[in-house]
Amino acid sequence: MRSLFWQLLGVSMLIIAVAVAVTAVGIGRVADGIFTDLMQEFHIETDLLAGLFTASLARSLLITSLVAGAVGLLLSAVLFRAVTRPLRAVTTMAGRLAAGDYSARVEAPAVIEEVASLADSLNRMAQSLQSLERLRADLVANVAHELRTPLSNLRGYLEAVRDGVTAASSETLVLLHEEVMRLVRLVDALHELSGFDARAARPRRGPVDLEQIAQRQLVLRDAEFRAKGIEVRTDLHGIGPVSGDTDLLSQAVGNLLDNALKYTPPGGEVTMRVAREDGMAKFAVTNTGEGIPPQDLPFIFERFYRGEKSRSRNLGGAGIGLAIVKEVARVHGGAVGADSAGGATTIWITLAT
Repeated sequence: MRSLFWQLLGVSMLIIAVAVAVTAVGIGRVADGIFTDLMQEFHIETDLLAGLFTASLARSLLITSLVAGAVGLLLSAVLFRAVTRPLRAVTTMAGRLAAGDYSARVEAPAVIEEVASLADSLNRMAQSLQSLERLRADLVANVAHELRTPLSNLRGYLEAVRDGVTAASSETLVLLHEEVMRLVRLVDALHELSGFDARAARPRRGPVDLEQIAQRQLVLRDAEFRAKGIEVRTDLHGIGPVSGDTDLLSQAVGNLLDNALKYTPPGGEVTMRVAREDGMAKFAVTNTGEGIPPQDLPFIFERFYRGEKSRSRNLGGAGIGLAIVKEVARVHGGAVGADSAGGATTIWITLAT
């Protein structure tokens, strides 16, 4: 395929040639007519003078056309290079992205607004792809780690029992059962996530009382909060019904309360809040405890992402609860967010009303 630069330059040369030809024909005919009329008016022989006039006119037009064409081509070449250079850079970056190099970036030219907008969009796409690739790698690593640990333990215990190193006692069976249940929890989490994706694609919207959902989910977990000695406070502001899917919202609210239950130490506090902010319905849960490191906050809503993996594993989490909350917010036109400072962590979901 021919270069865009040469195509544009060829079109420019054609336009210049057509303009020169039309101008030459027009001026030639007009000047010839005027010259002939003058010669006839003054009764002057026109044959010799007409030839000289035509030759002089043709020479002048040729010189003028060559100069104009050269200047036009020079300016066109400068302009077209200014246009095609950033396009080549964008094309090169797109090729690198197609090859899997998500670190590629292109400098957006300031002189051409359309190309600058294209370059900026491509840079943002590359940034998103790079983030997705990193999260994909983390997901694979997390799932592989979750599978490897219990499988290694199971293999070690079973080989020890087979070789007679360890007796098949009730204690050994309990340990084997714990490792099997860890695998079961991981498979259940994957199944729950796939089922949620199918359900979230078809939300059943209707009037929903978010406060009632929050109170119902809190009642379901009241015994667990009491068992840990956690004091639960509510801050409800009577926002009225919102449009949403009752099942999805119940799952999101329940996941936030489960998250607070897991990470609040015995004797801690949890505050559940429902309010309306900036035209959005907002449900937030604040709990005391260790908090979330700043480097982990931007990623806690990603699937299977867990900053403190050993701590999360001990608590039995699989890293999908907050990911589901994020998806529920998305299908309801809202967003999620989190803050963690001063020994308190707040995680919230907003819904379009």
